[in-house]
Amino acid sequence: MKALEPIIQSRSPLLIGVRHHSAMLARAMPQILQDFRPECLLVELPEDLQDWVPYLAHPDTRAPVAISAVDPQGGLFLYPLADFSPEWVAIRWAFENGVPVKACDLSIASKGQAVESNAAENAVPTALDRLLQQTGDADTGELWQRLVESPGCDAAAENLRAAALTFGWLVRQSTPNVSSYDVLRESVMRQAIREAPDHSVAVVGSFHAPALTPEEVHNNREPDAQRLAGLRSEQSNSTTKSQTDREMGVSLIAYSFEQLDERSGYPAGIRDPVWHQRMVEAKDHDAMDAAALEFATSICRRLRQAGHVAGTPDATETIRMMRDLARMRNLASAGRGEFVEAIQSCLVQGDLMGRGRAVASAAADVLIGDCRGQVTSTAPRCGLAVHIDKLFKELNLPGPESLTTSKTAKDPKEIKLDVLRKPRDRARAVVLRRLCAASIPYATRVDTVETELRENLIERWQVQWQQGTAATIESQSRLGVTLPQVVESIVRLAGQSDGEASGDLPTTILRRLRIATQCGLVRLAGQSLAEIDGHFRSVASLSELVGAITIVARVAAGHFPGLPTRPEDTYPAVVAVFHPPHSLASVNELLCTCLDRLDGLEGSRDPSDVQAIVDLVDWFGSDLAVNLAEAEKTVEASGQPASDTSSLSVANQQARLVHWCRLTLERGSDRMRGAAAGVLCQLNAWPSSKFTSLTEGWLDAAVHRDGRTRLTAAISGATQVMLPLMQSDSVWLSGLGRGIAIRQDADFLKRLPSLRAAFHSFSPADRRRLLDCQLATITERGSQLNAVVDEDGEANADVITQLRQADLAGREAVLAVFPEITKSLKELHNAPSTNPASDKTASVKFESKGDLSLADRWRLVFGLPPDDPPPVYSGCASSLDQLYGRGRGEGSRGGLGKRGAGGGTGQPTPSTTEWAEDLEALFGSDVCEEVLGEAAASGNVAALTMLDPDTVTPSIDLLQQVLSLAGAMPESKTERLRRLAKRITDALAEELAVRLRPATNGLSTPRPTRRRSRRLNLPRTIRENLSNAYRMPDGRASIIAERLIFNAPARREMDWHLTFVVDVSGSMDASVVYSALVAAILDGLPALSVRFLAFSTEVIDFSDEVADPLSLLLEVQVGGGTDIGLGLRAARAGITVPSRSLVVLVSDFEEGVSVGGMLSEVRALVDAGVKCVGLAALDDSGTARYHQGYAQMVAAAGMPVAAVSPERLARWVGDQVKQSGGAGAHATLSGASR
Repeated sequence: MKALEPIIQSRSPLLIGVRHHSAMLARAMPQILQDFRPECLLVELPEDLQDWVPYLAHPDTRAPVAISAVDPQGGLFLYPLADFSPEWVAIRWAFENGVPVKACDLSIASKGQAVESNAAENAVPTALDRLLQQTGDADTGELWQRLVESPGCDAAAENLRAAALTFGWLVRQSTPNVSSYDVLRESVMRQAIREAPDHSVAVVGSFHAPALTPEEVHNNREPDAQRLAGLRSEQSNSTTKSQTDREMGVSLIAYSFEQLDERSGYPAGIRDPVWHQRMVEAKDHDAMDAAALEFATSICRRLRQAGHVAGTPDATETIRMMRDLARMRNLASAGRGEFVEAIQSCLVQGDLMGRGRAVASAAADVLIGDCRGQVTSTAPRCGLAVHIDKLFKELNLPGPESLTTSKTAKDPKEIKLDVLRKPRDRARAVVLRRLCAASIPYATRVDTVETELRENLIERWQVQWQQGTAATIESQSRLGVTLPQVVESIVRLAGQSDGEASGDLPTTILRRLRIATQCGLVRLAGQSLAEIDGHFRSVASLSELVGAITIVARVAAGHFPGLPTRPEDTYPAVVAVFHPPHSLASVNELLCTCLDRLDGLEGSRDPSDVQAIVDLVDWFGSDLAVNLAEAEKTVEASGQPASDTSSLSVANQQARLVHWCRLTLERGSDRMRGAAAGVLCQLNAWPSSKFTSLTEGWLDAAVHRDGRTRLTAAISGATQVMLPLMQSDSVWLSGLGRGIAIRQDADFLKRLPSLRAAFHSFSPADRRRLLDCQLATITERGSQLNAVVDEDGEANADVITQLRQADLAGREAVLAVFPEITKSLKELHNAPSTNPASDKTASVKFESKGDLSLADRWRLVFGLPPDDPPPVYSGCASSLDQLYGRGRGEGSRGGLGKRGAGGGTGQPTPSTTEWAEDLEALFGSDVCEEVLGEAAASGNVAALTMLDPDTVTPSIDLLQQVLSLAGAMPESKTERLRRLAKRITDALAEELAVRLRPATNGLSTPRPTRRRSRRLNLPRTIRENLSNAYRMPDGRASIIAERLIFNAPARREMDWHLTFVVDVSGSMDASVVYSALVAAILDGLPALSVRFLAFSTEVIDFSDEVADPLSLLLEVQVGGGTDIGLGLRAARAGITVPSRSLVVLVSDFEEGVSVGGMLSEVRALVDAGVKCVGLAALDDSGTARYHQGYAQMVAAAGMPVAAVSPERLARWVGDQVKQSGGAGAHATLSGASR
């Protein structure tokens, strides 16, 4: 074409049109330059990066590297270079051959001033549009690969240059109006050509090449001069003195293929850099084909390592398809596009959400790689170090000079910052936070760090320039030139390194929001706040929602130093003004979501869930909530119309919380019932008398195993919520105190292990404060009457009488001197009476008729012995200390100082046999079993030998404790473990089978048949022969049985297929046991075939073990993460008849891998016609702890979610089998879905 001839034939300069990364042009570049032998090389780099070109060409610099620059306005410009970058190859060839190199693009400082305008779109399809449509390529990058890269494998260097220039001309001709920004850049390039020797080479973008021909250079001399003069004039007028003083930050940094891949979010990248690296290294077509074969083999290998089927046939078929695609498209060599299409067809196999994700992950490992570059040591310091030096000088922080000039350089400097009132201190605090977030060792905060709801106005920091500070700055410089850029890059890369979908996980979003708000990253903070109002609300847990509420409220209140809402609080170049979104509505909506999430915590037994509720209650009592409530009252009092969120006010949300607590007291788990009672007291919705009556009732009801379990969990839950109140006022434990005091020793000791377990999870220091609070009321008079005890334990009546008489005599003496005190004494609630028999203060010492006083009983409950314990106390305390020890946390090491005093004279630690005997003697056989079971679960294997398999009382809790030891016992004791576990499992299965029999009635009934056998079906025979009935002469009715109906023996028909998909993560232990038992019972029915899949982050098929629940439970390892989509995918793979298949998913729906994958698998099962149900819990309680947000999504996808008992599940299965279609049965269970 004539239009292309001036471009291709140009020799002044020789035009080489490139894309920023092109393996084929990089291979051909040395040949093109060698044939032309230019006098000067013009490269499309900003003019002000000219001084950095020698460092790019230095032999010690190894690709990939990048020039990172920041203009005075803070704009980031990144120029990554690799071995397959034509500019990189041209620069290095020029230096090797002594050819000068000149950067010819618009300077970075000018780019910051220039405004890039987008050209208007052309409604008429262009040649480029038609070509894209014809080839099916998505963008010009794929089209370049098809038209230039793939044909250029065996092409001559000159032909390849012509193809690249033709491509650039085509793109330019299809652009109706070139943007003013590109026009300005091309003016700078033409001016550089005018200043260069005639025999020069210009390596520029192929899009710009048509504008750089000799004719264009000559014709645009005057317009170019005007544009450049105008640009210089704008710069001089708009640039202030402070901006002029600030230098542009530039650094040459080592780069990585991970950053070079365009999916990392960094600019000027390319997909799959390892592919391009191997292509540029390949010498011919065969080498390229061998590289593709190696890639396919490596991807299949990684798929096998991830548990997917992918072998040599898959790799072979991938390469075959890649070659066929290349031949169909008339390509000399298959390119990346053909390789990717072959992978998608041969390895993904249409499973985009499941196997597709695994293939994408494996391909990323192979085709992105982990290659890192290296920068020559002669290069100037990185821009990040220069930026930090300027910040330190401006803010008067100790810099590197402090290592040599300070006489006390070894001691860090402590500074105090008034962060909310002094802008400079605010800027210092933000910089120090950014340094910490970037892991640069320099500053440590030494005051009490804020606990989200409360923060210090004055911060204290220790700062010191250390030997590792400079090295860390150099290392982190690859992430940016300024501290904010580095922190943002760290946040972004952290989300990507955790997995493909981790960026959408609530933990990642909340972490990103915390860092952005703490470090004053305005743009990132705004983006994260927008994410909080979107996907985050649907998937976040309660604790994450409370954390988000606190951050959003603090942002609105201006409590973050780096996000001031007033201009006068800013500090230029460090802290900018932040305009928060509509935070009030966001807080209210998040509060509403928090209370919705509480519905999934009613059945929780996890202390961390109680802590999340405590955080929510603390938020309602914080200044942030109080200020928000007052603002709402002000709006309401002003008569302004109510907003759409008026029903979500703080007062209404607190009322919802109270309502939830009242419901949980009726139907929640034991721990949550206690927590709910504590929350009601915290919110002043309950008086102390009601709470003490409730706790006393729990103690009274602890007469059997379930009651003692309830006592432990409920008291622990209530104490976790009310610990500060209980440590400051004894009235909150007075209900327990009354119940403890009035009981005989034997009755108290039966409840003692449960009480001790309730407080064991708290630190010794917390328990000490609780004990001191209770002892203060007991020893208030200080008479210590029960200290008057003989060695044999008998009280001395004479001495007690004398003490009492002395007290009365003293009272008379005081009244004689101060007669007016009588009136005051009568007004006191606990005033001593004149009648000793009615003196309540004295009688408290005699309420305990046994050997243990009330004070010692409290000490036993809290596990804190006195300095000189009595003998009876020592026996009880040592038995429980054998199980619980001293505890953990604050105060747990308080007794270490006494251990070195000598050997001691105390009793030796009892053996396991002696301990078991002591337990049974002190607490009784029932309590002894419970304590030994708990000890075995805690790791005391010897305690298991003390349990008799023939007499032990079966229970789910004991079975869980026994199963927890599977695999952790020596072979000599494994047989006893199996005997014990089998005894418990058989008893529980027998009991459960009886309970399930009514629900499964009809599923195991023998079928009627006319084939003769010994079993006559009399009712069916009578019905079949009613037409032959007649009356005998004596008046009796009779039937002539012409057609006899018999019962055929029941046989397994395999009509229906039931699949249990059971989550074996740590919170599902009870449901796992019940699932195994129910599966074993249902497997015995002839109408069902049962599969059992256990999953966490892997799936194991235990279908062969279904008939033996003990073997199944011994093989299951409870614990780990949760990948629900993986479990459902395995279930779907085994379904052959969807219309007669049932899938029961037992999970807490705490999805930790991919929410999208989970929902897609649910929809796939439902769309196929499989009848599905999700069980948040499968146990006798019918209450569950589950993620309400995820469960709601699963229910919306077509799988109803409920918490049911085994009987109700069996009834649902039976209804599905017995009813055609099962619609009514499905509705029965879905009526309880959440």
